[in-house]
Amino acid sequence: MRFLKPAAALVVTVLSVAAAGCATSPSSSAGGAPASSSAGGAPASSSSSAAQGKLKSIFFANPLPAYPDWGTANSCFYAEVKKFGLTGVSQGPTGLQINDQFVLDSISQALAEHYSAMIVVPITPSEYQPIMQRAKAQGMLVATLNTGSSTTAQNFEIGTSYPALGLEVAKNIGARGGQQYLGLVTNGPGGIGATIFSSLEANLPANVHLVATAYDNGDPGKTEDAVAQMLIAHPNINVIYAWEGTAVAGISAAIKQQNRVGKTAGVVNDLTPQVIAGIKDGTIYGTNRQHFCLMAQDAVKYFVAVSRGQKVPALTDTGTTFVTKANLQQVLAEVKAGQ
Repeated sequence: MRFLKPAAALVVTVLSVAAAGCATSPSSSAGGAPASSSAGGAPASSSSSAAQGKLKSIFFANPLPAYPDWGTANSCFYAEVKKFGLTGVSQGPTGLQINDQFVLDSISQALAEHYSAMIVVPITPSEYQPIMQRAKAQGMLVATLNTGSSTTAQNFEIGTSYPALGLEVAKNIGARGGQQYLGLVTNGPGGIGATIFSSLEANLPANVHLVATAYDNGDPGKTEDAVAQMLIAHPNINVIYAWEGTAVAGISAAIKQQNRVGKTAGVVNDLTPQVIAGIKDGTIYGTNRQHFCLMAQDAVKYFVAVSRGQKVPALTDTGTTFVTKANLQQVLAEVKAGQ
């Protein structure tokens, strides 16, 4: 999602309720993936600093381990650190609501425990930039996943290129044919959503017209009402785009509530069970499948390379695949085959 993320995307007025999540121990993850065989806790001192070429441990501040694609990222992260004999620890809130404060508190604890490196998904860039700067000053390597260049303190970025994503969304909405009246859904002004939307708006085909934007504060429980109110105010909207993966259920529900099935359809991110169901029942036209496993794998590999004095790309675009009913079965077969 991209919380892309994306995403990607990805930034934002977000509800930060500490009670929404709980920490996991260094040997487990909120996403349910087992810790690596070497994960018995954080390193004891800053002597394991990656800046000294002694990569020993990586902390993954996972924004939503319960979300299917971020759960996949967790599993691939643990598998990859195990390959390199590293300590790997992932923590994140439970449930499907973004909780920046919980994640920031987890990162603060990781800094206190002197991890060698850290993977971060800065959903709200202004909140994450200072703590990422602290991490680098302490000697930690920092990677950002699926949030584009919304922050500057990272050593490298991996994930969906949000300018490229915005262009692809614009192109695929235009390809629906006929006049397209577009409504956008995002958590709040700025951040990841703004990066994607800026590219989308700059690349809108002549047959696509932006009508309105609805805000759900990053709360999937509020998406349905936000979308329904937008459809009531603008009944000409026939396509709705949301970068937030957690907005899918609310979009589908609002389309059904307003008796708009066959008249209005969503375009979303990721290939979750809810998205697949929406494509099949006609409430979702298409989705951008992002490659979360590759993001996590590349982050670990790049940390290892940097710790060995090797250069890595500042930005790696892991790409997307646009999925509609026409190619759904083909893509699902590729997913099953591990592609």
